[in-house]
Parts: sequence; C-alpha cells; structure tokens
Amino acid sequence: MYEPEWMRPATVEEVSRCLARGAGRARLVAGATDMAVLISRRVERPEVLIDLGRVEGMSRFEEHEGGIFIGAGVTHADLASSDTVRDRATVLSEGCRRVGSPQIRSRGTIGGNVANASPAADGTAALLALDADVRIVRADCSRSRLPLCSFFTGPGATVLAPDEFIEGFDVSLPRAGSVSVYLKSGQRNALAIAIASVAAVFDPEAGRISLALGSVAPTAVRAGAAESLFNDEWGTAGDADELLDAVADKAVDATSCIDDVRATAEHRRRLIRALVGRALKVVCM
Repeated sequence: MYEPEWMRPATVEEVSRCLARGAGRARLVAGATDMAVLISRRVERPEVLIDLGRVEGMSRFEEHEGGIFIGAGVTHADLASSDTVRDRATVLSEGCRRVGSPQIRSRGTIGGNVANASPAADGTAALLALDADVRIVRADCSRSRLPLCSFFTGPGATVLAPDEFIEGFDVSLPRAGSVSVYLKSGQRNALAIAIASVAAVFDPEAGRISLALGSVAPTAVRAGAAESLFNDEWGTAGDADELLDAVADKAVDATSCIDDVRATAEHRRRLIRALVGRALKVVCM
C-alpha cells in the first residue's frame, strides 16, 4: 500500500528544512487538487508530501499602495470573491472563477496552479497579463522575485530548484479606469480544461494593452508583437475595428499550437484569433 511520509510545517523556515530532509523525494501540496489525481492514477508516488496548509503567511492577501500581494496558499474561491480583485483586476477574478468546480476552487490554490506549469492554467494567464512577479524562497530562506513571464521553462516545468518554493505573487494593480477580461474555450462550459484562452488588460489613459494566451504554446505566453502593434497605433489608427482585427491576427504569431485529444492545432489557431478579437472589443469598445 502506498503510504507517503506526511509533513506539516508551520513556518517558511520549516518548509525549507522539510525540503532539505526530503532530498528530492518530496512534493509540496496545498489544496492537493492536482496531486491527488496524479497519485490515484499512479502517475506520481512521492515518498514525502509536505502540506503547506498550516504555514504562517502563505494564505495572506495584502493590499498596499498600487498593488497587492497574493500568498501562494490563497484559493481560487478567495480571489474570485475578493472585491479588490474583482474591481481592479477583473481578469484574475474571472480566471479564478473559471477553474474547475466550486469544490476545486475552494481547495485549489493560486500557487499550485502556477507551480504545476500547465499552459492551460486559468490563473496563470491572468497573472501573466497583469505583469505579476513570483516570490521564491530559496533553501537558505532568502527571497527573490522573478517576473512570471520568466518562470516557466516548458509544460510542467519551471525554474524552481528542488529545494525552492513559491511564497506568493506581487501584482501591480492596473490604474483606475482600466478594463480587463478573461475568455476561454473548452469542450464544455464548465469543468473544462481550456483549448485556448486569452487574458487582456487595457489601460485607456495610456492606450496600452496586455495580452496573455493560454493552451496554445508549451507555456502560457504574452503576445508581444500583437501588444506592440496595438500600443503603437491605438488612438491614431483611422479605423479602430481594422486595427483590432490586425492585432488579433498578429496574436496568432505568438502561438505554437499542437494537435492533441482536445483540439487540432489549426482549430486552436482559429480559436485564439477569435478569442483575442472578442477580448479586444470587450475592453476597448
């Protein structure tokens, strides 16, 4: 019978000691919504499970001038229901609301969503569009900050070393008057992994857009060329609809779609073009 050693640290320092003791044999869990599935399917059988549910400060949500700190242990349900997130970072609220079922949202955490490094993760695309930074705790308990766009190295892979973990995320809130949206397409309206998704944040005062795409590349990606086209021409283009269509076309260039059991690469390209076009109209028109 599979019986992993179970550790329940109470502080960040204890987490680091547990990881050192696990020596590459340990996995961190918070809501464990993904790990439980992997274990039941015998995809993973870690010798040690480190439960982050009691770690002091991991579930804190702090507001400060111009931004927020979101602890890795904050749940999707908490973020979806937060007035601050809903009003100032709607894209994150909407992304978290699209995660799984109510039960999954009440257990699953934003830290786990990001650490799993799925290119289809709803919370990841939203944080990417918000230019979030990841706070990483090293083995010696020192901290570092890394732009989320530099955190992923491939599907299911990140820059984290075996003795490092996510403490939380720093997000600079869009200025008042900004508009954001999260859109995704799946095989069902609920409980569906995204076939393609887009997170868009528009600052009308600056005339700038942020676009993050999910499930259309090995990692969630920013559509940099599409953003540049919009930011260079918005406000000066003679035909706004024509510009938005061109930006949607350009966003497809950021993808590297594949055929899989959920959709063909060509279908994903058509979807992302349509979703970006819809998102642009929602936030800009």
